[in-house]
Amino acid sequence: MKKYFVLLGENPLLWGQVCHLRELGYDVILVAWSEKPRIQGDMYIQMDIKNADGIIRRLEELGLKGKVAGALSSIDLAAPTVNAINGWCGNKTMPEKFNRVLSKDEMREAWMSAQLFNRLSVRDDEISWAELFSLSQKMKLICKPDVAASSRGITILEKGQSEIALKNALDKARQTSFNGKCLVEEFVEGEEFTVDMLGDAYGNVNCYGSSIQYHSKYALHNHVTVIHHWNSTKYDAETWNRIADFGIQCYKALGLHSMFGHLEIIMKADGSFTPVEMGARSSGFICSHTVWKASGRDYLADYIKVLHGEKIQAGNYMNGDNASMWFGYDIPSNSDSVQAADITQFLDPRISVLFENHDGLRVGEHYDTYINDGDRDKFGYAILTAPKEILTIESVEAAENQFLDVFLGRK
Repeated sequence: MKKYFVLLGENPLLWGQVCHLRELGYDVILVAWSEKPRIQGDMYIQMDIKNADGIIRRLEELGLKGKVAGALSSIDLAAPTVNAINGWCGNKTMPEKFNRVLSKDEMREAWMSAQLFNRLSVRDDEISWAELFSLSQKMKLICKPDVAASSRGITILEKGQSEIALKNALDKARQTSFNGKCLVEEFVEGEEFTVDMLGDAYGNVNCYGSSIQYHSKYALHNHVTVIHHWNSTKYDAETWNRIADFGIQCYKALGLHSMFGHLEIIMKADGSFTPVEMGARSSGFICSHTVWKASGRDYLADYIKVLHGEKIQAGNYMNGDNASMWFGYDIPSNSDSVQAADITQFLDPRISVLFENHDGLRVGEHYDTYINDGDRDKFGYAILTAPKEILTIESVEAAENQFLDVFLGRK
């Protein structure tokens, strides 16, 4: 009998999940609103990913009751639908509170209660305009939507900005947020990490990996991540273990279980951590490739085991022998390409390229500025792995500079 797995969304970065689900023996049922999805599964349901009842009804009409093993999405807004489909399949599910998308404000409150949140943060309707403007004159701020994704709607404000600049940042965040609200926070300087976790239905949580985030040099007043680097030698085992422990505390403080946890944190100059936000999901090739290669554990396969009632090992899978990287192209603003090239031509030959997409690298193209992850993804990416002493940020940045010299005709 054929086995099926539901994947909600059609972003090209989900292709890694399609490929690995097939390797695990599943036909992939892709669900999205687009008439022409950008990736292809084995079956397609054209429907809003938030329409859980409609999707389940369609699966029943197709005679797939009892044949679907579970559901997965990299989209925050689809988390309630993933939960509903998993419940329909008879799988383990997230707690009831995750049948709607948690706001950043709710995360903040939970982490404050657990004494894990340690920076100034207010919702725009919790503070007067005079108080907010006064804060903006004393410190660097970040304005961000309460419910949104992909770095959309975020503005970083330097200390001493004008009232107009502050108002524009608030309006941008409110308009982007799905609930019309935004947060204004102290902008904390430090190293930024993702923490990739999985919890089972029995209280066990494991940290499978943590990536250092490197940001675009060219995105306007925003932090758009262009490189994720897992298992980097930049920090010692003790630091990685502290990150894992902090991430697991954040996961548990939200009351999450039976699901991935994709957390963003900042390490301050004093070595302490503060959480930014967490999604009840994983993302793109992170779920299917990078975390697996860095941890030595099949992250996606373990998720499916959790759905079907198996326990996982508590603790972490950090500090393995191999590193992995999600490399995204960072093209200088207002530049023009003159010669075909991509980064794989300049990498250390001991680095394995698990997947590559260079569709956005076209000769004769003019590259404007960009402001969010969706813009960045148009350029292309490469999924890399190698022993961690070889796949270093220094070696990749050197290859990136060689690529740009050729691509943009800089030399």
